Amino acid sequence: MTCLLDTHCFIWMTADPDRLSHKVRRLVTNPANILLFSAASGWELALLWKLGRVRLPDDPSRFIPETLQRLTIQALPISLDLAITAATLPLHHRDPFDRLLAATALREDLPVLSCDPLLDAYGVRRMWE
Repeated sequence: MTCLLDTHCFIWMTADPDRLSHKVRRLVTNPANILLFSAASGWELALLWKLGRVRLPDDPSRFIPETLQRLTIQALPISLDLAITAATLPLHHRDPFDRLLAATALREDLPVLSCDPLLDAYGVRRMWE
């Protein structure tokens, strides 16, 4: 199964795996699954770090790529088309990073590993419980 990680899921995988649901823990530890990390989540995590809202063991420019490689998570770019799609989605979710995740999930037909119920309004397949 191929899954898109929400930013908090990635953070918890690395810093506090007990915060992941049992189902998500099984999914992210199964080597048969392909995990994707959106550039939007990288951007969000670096911004949260810069604002002092998230602590990382290293600068995000090193921490994120090294962690993706170590955990065998594939980075997913943001295309112009995807950015426009995210901007034109209904305003169920005001967070632009989450709107990019919803647009990615819908466009690529991917489930999102996220505890954020606001994503449900977009009709994405959200996996958590």
